[in-house]
Amino acid sequence: MSSNETLNDIAKRVIPFSPPDISDSEIKEVIDALKSGWITTGPRTKELEKRLAEFCHTSKVVCLNSATAAEELNFRICGIGEGDEVIVPAYTYTASASAAIHCGAKVIFVDSQKDSTEMDYDKVAEAITNKTKAIVAVDLGGIIADYEKLYEVVESKKDLFVASGNTDLGRRIQKAIGRVLIFSDAAHALGASRNGKKAGEFADFTDFSFHAVKNFTTAEGGASTWRDISGVDSEEIYNQYQLYSLHGQSKDALAKNQLGAWEYDIVGPWYKCNMTDIMAAIGLRQLDRYPGLLERRKEIIGKYD
Repeated sequence: MSSNETLNDIAKRVIPFSPPDISDSEIKEVIDALKSGWITTGPRTKELEKRLAEFCHTSKVVCLNSATAAEELNFRICGIGEGDEVIVPAYTYTASASAAIHCGAKVIFVDSQKDSTEMDYDKVAEAITNKTKAIVAVDLGGIIADYEKLYEVVESKKDLFVASGNTDLGRRIQKAIGRVLIFSDAAHALGASRNGKKAGEFADFTDFSFHAVKNFTTAEGGASTWRDISGVDSEEIYNQYQLYSLHGQSKDALAKNQLGAWEYDIVGPWYKCNMTDIMAAIGLRQLDRYPGLLERRKEIIGKYD
């Protein structure tokens, strides 16, 4: 700062910290959602789930209120909990580890490669024991991790894997996969690609963040998706996410609004982390614009190459 500069002068040349890119289209959709009477989980949330699945080239997506909730439910869906170990990179945001801790699992941190933000995959192999149930890869800054290498690692350690799981669904998922599960913390990576595949297609289970500072936002929010698992119905997995995310209610507000469908059961003492239609309204219009937003970001990145 020179002696002649004021704070206003400096502010004019400072790049703002991740301002959300919100257009009139998102604002109108939110207003329409408010006027519709559906402000909690409803038709817009379901539409966003369907469109995100198409975008990620996966069968199903479930939208939730954060990526942290999405990652925690990924662990719970797979029956990971007390007595299990989850390998997590040392260089990541706290949620990559805390989600596993919430489930009762022990986190094993693995350091980064020299001159890289990625995990040291040789050290990952060394860290796998007969208690290891999952490895969390982090697509930091939207750069897809080396999943090919990770799959080589878990296949080479297949003899150590013990399929257990603290739920029936979790046991069946672990048994069907038959090796250490690979999770993707793709909080930064919606729309990122590598070798012709998009984030969401690489790992067994993937979570995304739609927080206000992300490229794609619903203000707060997140989502889970997963690869098809032989012998396990994706519809069953989706339904279990719905139960976990809404207090174990057998019907959400949209389903209960159908004629004669007001009655429902509580099938488990679970959690409250569903997405609202107000959030989904932002997401729907963001998704319309997202290819263009990504291209613009690539243009800006190109100026630094």
